[in-house]
Amino acid sequence: MLSVRTYNVATGHLVLEHNYPHCKPAQEPPSISVDVNAVLETATADELRVGAWINVLGYVRRAGPSVYVEAVIIFPAGAIAIGEYERVLHDSLEVERMVQRPG
Repeated sequence: MLSVRTYNVATGHLVLEHNYPHCKPAQEPPSISVDVNAVLETATADELRVGAWINVLGYVRRAGPSVYVEAVIIFPAGAIAIGEYERVLHDSLEVERMVQRPG
């Protein structure tokens, strides 16, 4: 689940971001470019609106040194509790660290 930062109508690309883990003020939050050309016929204006929280399913593609997602479906995130969502992300990252840490 990410928030739409920009939508370039000419290229059909969204830039999505979520500032988690929280970056220092001088840093840009992590972001990903999403090619939505394949889903434009079914996407709503609300899903493409800057600030909208959406879910994206698609294929991770590489274009030279860059990586982007080719969307197969996008859908609204609905009513979200950002604090709870970030707590779950934090817990998930902690579990991942414990699993990867040698015994």
